[in-house]
Amino acid sequence: MDGFKRPRAPEARPQNSLPPQFQPPRPASGQPAGSLGSPPPFSSSTRQPASQFRQNAGGQFSQPAPSNLNNTLPDINAVEREDFDALEQDDELDRPRRTAGKKPRRSRKKWIFLAIFALLAAAIAGAYFWYNAQLKAVSNDATKHSFMVDEDDATATVAAKLKSAGLIRDEWAFRIYVRLEGKSIMAGTCRLAPAQTVAQIVDKLSKGCHDFKAVTFYPGGTLEASRYKASRSPGGVDKTNARYILKRAGFSDSDITAAFRAKYDSPLFADKPANTSLEGYIFGETYHVAEDATAKDVLETVFAHMYKVVQKNDLEAKFKAQGLNLYQGIVLASIVERELTCEDKPTAERKERCYQYQRGIAQVFIKRFRDGVKLGSDITAVYAADKSGIDIPKDDTNTLISIDSPYNTRKYEGLPPTPIAAPGELSLRAVANPTATDNNFFLAGDDGLIYFAKTNEEHEANIKNHCQKLCAAI
Repeated sequence: MDGFKRPRAPEARPQNSLPPQFQPPRPASGQPAGSLGSPPPFSSSTRQPASQFRQNAGGQFSQPAPSNLNNTLPDINAVEREDFDALEQDDELDRPRRTAGKKPRRSRKKWIFLAIFALLAAAIAGAYFWYNAQLKAVSNDATKHSFMVDEDDATATVAAKLKSAGLIRDEWAFRIYVRLEGKSIMAGTCRLAPAQTVAQIVDKLSKGCHDFKAVTFYPGGTLEASRYKASRSPGGVDKTNARYILKRAGFSDSDITAAFRAKYDSPLFADKPANTSLEGYIFGETYHVAEDATAKDVLETVFAHMYKVVQKNDLEAKFKAQGLNLYQGIVLASIVERELTCEDKPTAERKERCYQYQRGIAQVFIKRFRDGVKLGSDITAVYAADKSGIDIPKDDTNTLISIDSPYNTRKYEGLPPTPIAAPGELSLRAVANPTATDNNFFLAGDDGLIYFAKTNEEHEANIKNHCQKLCAAI
């Protein structure tokens, strides 16, 4: 012991203690421990700038040599604050670099979105204006046309027919409108004009419009009233003639007369002699015509339908095979029709049996026509009496024979100048397809059956056995 009090050896510094440069200075040699009147550690007045501490390449902190070892310890809080400010400043400097690449990407996405939105909006607007334009009327033409919707017509079929008729602008617009409005197209015949809009057309079609008149003509009917038929009809009125039917449909006498005298351009009138009447061409059927149709319009509809019947049954070629042209075939069919009407038979079986009788009657008349002998039809003599204004007393066959008229085939050979009535489809077919027999006579028996004979003797026997009542009367 040398009598000096020595300071203790410093204890080992914990790992998390301050580095040596932040330790307070040791007391000078010979100075008593604890006699150093230094300020409290970490005084803010003794901090050294954070910039003095830098990290070297080895990861160690370096510090310039203190100029005064007696300086007090640096303020650690100030150091930390300065370091935080430096880091924050570095972050501010780096932030533009981090966001510089993001802003253009966001901007491009925004413009792409806006462009797509604009295109969609333009497409929707264009479709809207196109759709509304297609719903407008086709033109200012208010002329109405007949338009028929069949029971099995789909909306697409109706749209195609309307487009073809020039009544709508676009098929798809029509179909879309029907779908959006929840409408159903009903079967029927309508009168539509190009001046009507799709809304007006659909409204009418959805109600199942029936803008027509129903006009029914009868097989065996004539142009004018028959005295013979009137005398045997209830009330003394012949209701089967065309004038009577047209007047009941609302047409005036002057309109009907003008229609009967008008000229018509149709292949139906091939071989028809000039200046002959329309007798035989008012084909028996029910026709639907426009409410504002004229009598001439009605007849044009009738002629068009009758020619379709001629075409369907190939009548021109088949008449030719029998040695007849189209006109002669119609004339002969009108006689067969008046001798025996089959169209009104209630069942298909009875109608077919009647048709076979008509074929047999047609065979007799065709054979007589070819042989150049009188047809001998009483019914042609009745027509001659009507044309001459002669009343025929009942049971007076002598008056029939004596009528001097080219229509009287009991007096004159060959066919009458015109048909004597409107033939039905079955009588036309009967003349085109007569039975393959060689008969010269026929008669209608009291039992409603038709009896044929090859010789006059057979015919007289048929009259005696089967026709005591009917054959004694007209």
